[in-house]
Amino acid sequence: MKKIDKIMYGILLYSSFLHAQLGIGTATPQEMLHVNGTLQVTNGIYIGGNANSKGSPGSAGQVLRSNGPGEAPAWQELPVVPESTGTVIVAGGKFIVAQEIIVQMSADFSGPALSGSSTPLLIGNLNNKVIDNSNTYNGNDKTNSFRVLTDGIYQIDMNLQLATASGTVPAIGLWNDTLRTWVARVNDYFYAPFDKFQTTTLMTSVELSPAYVYSFRIGNKAPFTIKQLSGGETGKGPVTQVSVKRLR
Repeated sequence: MKKIDKIMYGILLYSSFLHAQLGIGTATPQEMLHVNGTLQVTNGIYIGGNANSKGSPGSAGQVLRSNGPGEAPAWQELPVVPESTGTVIVAGGKFIVAQEIIVQMSADFSGPALSGSSTPLLIGNLNNKVIDNSNTYNGNDKTNSFRVLTDGIYQIDMNLQLATASGTVPAIGLWNDTLRTWVARVNDYFYAPFDKFQTTTLMTSVELSPAYVYSFRIGNKAPFTIKQLSGGETGKGPVTQVSVKRLR
């Protein structure tokens, strides 16, 4: 064994004197050290360094990342996929689960007529949570509200099936409770007779901030009912739903 060690030492020393390439398992080495076969390492792998430093062995759990030809690779943390339910996005160079809220109605909700200057009504019965992965949404039979955790752009979707007086223009949207103003809204002319239903939809993307409280609201100059379930020949199913999802 000592004889083999001396031979290997001699080969390495001779190669270093000649600044030659060394091949193990190959007669045509392509780099300074070319190993054609398996390699067993029983201790650390030191990356970088110079004549006065042996480089870094990295930390537990890190992986090697190439920096391209002519540059030493670097140890780097392996990106961890979050375990929370939701959509994974990249923010600040990290994988995160985007804050997301999806809520359906637990029952129909009816409201009175409002004058044009009145504050729009909070939509009640929006308390059947499909997802609320940051646990910031609150809803009951009379109110609803939520916060976001981070400044960003959020997708807002509202799909409401309404019954109200034909010829009115009901407005639905997202309200800033703190500033008492609309963040986003839509108002469609209502054509259907009162005993029939019409769907109003808002789809947009807006900036939201953790400094404010938000809510889903509605306003109309005639009494109205928001339906929990659709009806008709195709059967019944959840039809009114609101959602918030962080995009970036």
